[in-house]
Amino acid sequence: MPTIQETLRAAVARLGAAHVDAPATTARLLLAKALGRSKEWLIAHSAEPLDAAIQRDFQDLLERVIAHEPLAYVLGHREFYGLDLIVDRRVLIPRPETELLADLALHELKSEALKRETAAQFSLLDVGTGSGAIPIAVAKHAPNAKLLATDVSADALAVARLNAGRHGVADRIAFVQADLLDGIATLPPVITANLPYVTRAEIEGLPPEIQAHEPRVALDGGEDGLVLVRRLLQQIADRLKTCQATSLRAAYLEIGAAQDAAALTDARRILPNAHSEIKRDLAGLDRVLAIHFSRTVNDD
Repeated sequence: MPTIQETLRAAVARLGAAHVDAPATTARLLLAKALGRSKEWLIAHSAEPLDAAIQRDFQDLLERVIAHEPLAYVLGHREFYGLDLIVDRRVLIPRPETELLADLALHELKSEALKRETAAQFSLLDVGTGSGAIPIAVAKHAPNAKLLATDVSADALAVARLNAGRHGVADRIAFVQADLLDGIATLPPVITANLPYVTRAEIEGLPPEIQAHEPRVALDGGEDGLVLVRRLLQQIADRLKTCQATSLRAAYLEIGAAQDAAALTDARRILPNAHSEIKRDLAGLDRVLAIHFSRTVNDD
C-alpha cells in the first residue's frame, strides 16, 4: 500500500498538470478530509500506509478538483472572519474582501451602542446573505446585537441557518426569504449587502470553478453589474420617504473594483441627502459603497 507521502506526491503531480492552484496545499487538504485528520497529522504520519478505502475516497475528491469544482465545495467549508462556515453549491463562496463589510458594520454598531440613539428591534439588516457570513460574523463580535438577514434563495437561507446554529447565534439572527427589501417595512441602523455585481460579459470570462459551479443568481449583476445595487438604493430611498422616523444611519454595499464612479453617481442621484463614499479593501481596491444618513456631503 502506498504511504501518505507517496500518495501526496502523486496527487501534487496530477493537480499541477491540471493547472490547479497551490497543488501541494490542495492535495494535503483533500487527503486530510479523506482521513478525517488535520494537515499537521499528515506531516507527522507521512510514512504510514493508506488502505484501499481511503485511497478511493481521496481519488474521488481529487477528481472533483481536477474537474474544476471549487475546493471549498469539495471540502464543504470555508473560513470567513475567523469562522468556519459550511458552504456548498447552494451559496456563493465567501471571499476575504467581503470581511470589510463586517468590519464597517461592527464599527458602526459599536458607535451606536455608545450613543444609545436607537431602540430598533434589529441592529443590522444583511441583504442577500447567502451563507450568512456577514451577520454571523457580526453577531459573534457584537453579542448584544439582534440581526435580520434576507435572501431570495430558500436554499441559501437553509445553509445560513445551519451556519448560525453551528456558531451559536441562531437565536439572534432572523432569516427571511425576500427579494432585497420586499416585505421589510422598517430599516435598522445598519444595512450591509454583498449583492451580485458581476456583469453579464464578465461572467462568460470567469474561471470554470466559478462560472460552472457557483450559483449564477449570486453572481449576475445585470449588464453593468449594478442593477441590484440600484434597486436596493431605490428601495432604501422609498422607505426613507414613507417612514416618518427611521433609525437608519449607514449602508455598506460591496461593489466591483471598477464600479466606484458609477456606484457613487447612482448613490448620489438616488440618495442626494446622504453622504456617499468608496471604501478600499486591504488590497487597495475600491470595494464598498458606504452611505451615511446622519450627515450630508456639506458636513465634511
